[in-house]
Amino acid sequence: MPLNSLAQRILKNVIVEFEDKRIIRRTRRRISIDYVLDRILHVLTTGSQWSHLEVKGGSWKTIYHYFIKWSNAHLFQKAYHHLLSVYFKINPLSERVVVDTSFIKNVFGRDCVGPSPFDRGRKATKVSALVDKNGIPLVFTFHKGNRNDSRTLEHTLSKCPFNLQGLMLYADKIYDSEHCYTILTRFGLKSAISKKKQIVKENKKRIIVEHTFSWLDKFRRIILRYDAKIIHLRSFHYLAMLQIVSGRIR
Repeated sequence: MPLNSLAQRILKNVIVEFEDKRIIRRTRRRISIDYVLDRILHVLTTGSQWSHLEVKGGSWKTIYHYFIKWSNAHLFQKAYHHLLSVYFKINPLSERVVVDTSFIKNVFGRDCVGPSPFDRGRKATKVSALVDKNGIPLVFTFHKGNRNDSRTLEHTLSKCPFNLQGLMLYADKIYDSEHCYTILTRFGLKSAISKKKQIVKENKKRIIVEHTFSWLDKFRRIILRYDAKIIHLRSFHYLAMLQIVSGRIR
């Protein structure tokens, strides 16, 4: 699956700007940036191992080297935020945001892992997503599997690069605590958190965040955590959303 043309252009511009600031190359790059991005996206969509990656005119180590370098420079995250700026010109951020978490079972992860209470204590990484009313993520944050959802809220809101003041925040009952209400007040958000003691029908507006996690499940590389460092898992998440969001811009 090739990268969407808009996502390709934005990501390539960010990468070229980054590479131009580095030491001038004495040799010509044998593999183009477009081809490198195509191979990285192949790993993301198929879940292929890096060592099994087919590369014409080069080695899989070259592709892996670029992915690590660009991940450490947060280029995928930066490109995604550029894309969101374009998206919000067409679909302004308004009315509400939704927050929720999901578990990623750990295979080779070394950092940001903890015992999952939903998987018999096996190690997992928890991903927290803050999305708009259409399910488009504003930010992802990652935590140990045993960290309570309510304790991830402050970190998630603080990492959001957009102004959230005045918006309504929807969340499930686990966020119903004085700690979370204090955080919402500090960030200027209105609360629409489901109450623990009230027997009410599940808030339909909150379900959109579940759609976001289902979109991500189409990318096989991030269904399980194979990446040792959390920064590389984060890059794959933002690359996946680059592909998804760019397809929704007309």
